[in-house]
Amino acid sequence: MQIPAAAEPTPQSETAQLRAEIHRMADMVSSVVRSTALDSTTAAMAIAASGTPKEARKVARQILDRATVMEGEIERFLSIAANHGAA
Repeated sequence: MQIPAAAEPTPQSETAQLRAEIHRMADMVSSVVRSTALDSTTAAMAIAASGTPKEARKVARQILDRATVMEGEIERFLSIAANHGAA
C-alpha cells in the first residue's frame, strides 16, 4: 500500500489558513476584551466599596495578565501574516 505524498500548499489553502487564523485571533481578542471589561467593572465596584489597595493591585495584575495574552496573540498573528506574505 502506497502512502500519498503530502500536498503542496496552494494559494487558496494558505488564504483559507490565514482567514481561519484571523477569525481565531478576533475571537480570542474579543473574548479577552469582553471578559476584562466585565471584570474591571466588577472590580471597580468592589474597590469603591472596600477601598483596599491590595484589591486594586490584584485587579491591575489580572488586567495586565490579560493584556499580555492579547499581545501574544497579536504577535502570533503578525508572524503568520508575515510568513504568508513572504510566500
